[in-house]
Amino acid sequence: MKKGILSFAVLFLLVFSVNAQMDNLANMSAKWMRTNVRNATLDGGGDMVNYNPAGLAMLSDGIYVSLSNQTMFRHPEHSFNFLNTDLSYEQDGCDPFLPMFYAAWKKNRIAISSGVYITGGGATVNYPDGSINTIMMGYSISPGNQITNQSLKASSYYLTVPLNFSYAINDKLSLSAGARFVRGINKTEAEIAYSSVVFDVDYKSNANGWGGIIGIDYKPCNRLNIALHYETKVKLEFEAKDNKGSMSLEADGTKSKRDLPAVLSSGIAYHISDKLIAETDFNYYFQKRADWGQLTDPTSGEVVDASDAAGNCYTANLGFRYLLNDKLELSAGCSYTHFNYDNIELYYTKMGLYEALKYNNLNVGFGAGYYITKNIQLDLGFGRTFWKDKTVNSLSAQKALGTEFPVNLTDKSYVLAIGVDLRF
Repeated sequence: MKKGILSFAVLFLLVFSVNAQMDNLANMSAKWMRTNVRNATLDGGGDMVNYNPAGLAMLSDGIYVSLSNQTMFRHPEHSFNFLNTDLSYEQDGCDPFLPMFYAAWKKNRIAISSGVYITGGGATVNYPDGSINTIMMGYSISPGNQITNQSLKASSYYLTVPLNFSYAINDKLSLSAGARFVRGINKTEAEIAYSSVVFDVDYKSNANGWGGIIGIDYKPCNRLNIALHYETKVKLEFEAKDNKGSMSLEADGTKSKRDLPAVLSSGIAYHISDKLIAETDFNYYFQKRADWGQLTDPTSGEVVDASDAAGNCYTANLGFRYLLNDKLELSAGCSYTHFNYDNIELYYTKMGLYEALKYNNLNVGFGAGYYITKNIQLDLGFGRTFWKDKTVNSLSAQKALGTEFPVNLTDKSYVLAIGVDLRF
């Protein structure tokens, strides 16, 4: 039993010491949810603070404020055969709050902007009946005993506060520079119970970091706008605290690194007519340059950087806005996300990947913006994300059982977003 408990502890240290998600978010406003594009917009939405900070200096003088929230309904599911028994586990519940706030002040050629929003994570992994990871942990503790209860719940949020300064060199070109403060907030809870003993984990881990932001916006003619901005890597070292479980696997004060990767965001917006606007975005996430700790291959003992196993990532987006009249704007768009895994099976040895699936997907969004008054716009957006069914072998299970262990993955998710923009 002691050997099994040690294996359980070592496994948890490996998988819970860092957040298991591909971290950067793209959906950071209600306007994005209904268009899937914002990097080159000049429509005066307050979320330009995040998507096109340089473009703020091209707007009319005034104050721009944006408030929005997204509610996510995610349905990741994984199934497998364990000791001749077919098992399946899926996410329970929804994520009701993903709030965003942006504000900008523009005067003459200068704009100053800030906000508070979630730039990474933003969701809770909730498996009240356990998952493949709790099954394998229970098996490693006591192969001959039956698990009577198991659960897994973990959340991750990267709370971000930027400060940008933008300057219009002329009517066609503007630049921006700034910084952002990131507060990483993770919480992990898990339980495995037998008839006479319970093993549980309950602790938090937080980190603070700073990064830079630079941007450029170029408008060669009235119908065309091109924008680019770069967010540097944010170094984050998480420190465990508030251990409440029966097993203190990361003692208070234990530190582990999980940087927020750098991202290069680009966009083009073109007015096809006075009413129809087409936009395209491309974002590239430099995950391999981030420090995400190391992974050990359970089957070979090879040690590699976790970010190398994950590889880089990109999104390619296309969206349209149609101005139906002076008050109502209709919009729709799509976004394709591609994960350039170097070793997906090794990366999936981390806790949370089978539970919060991360592989290629397509998001489709649509919605509308309605001007209640000239300076108040209400946004409503709806999104659906599609994944193809996929099989990823569990190396941890393969090591424990001595045979190939395929895990079948399926997922779908929906997002409802509502927001309001104010202009003074």
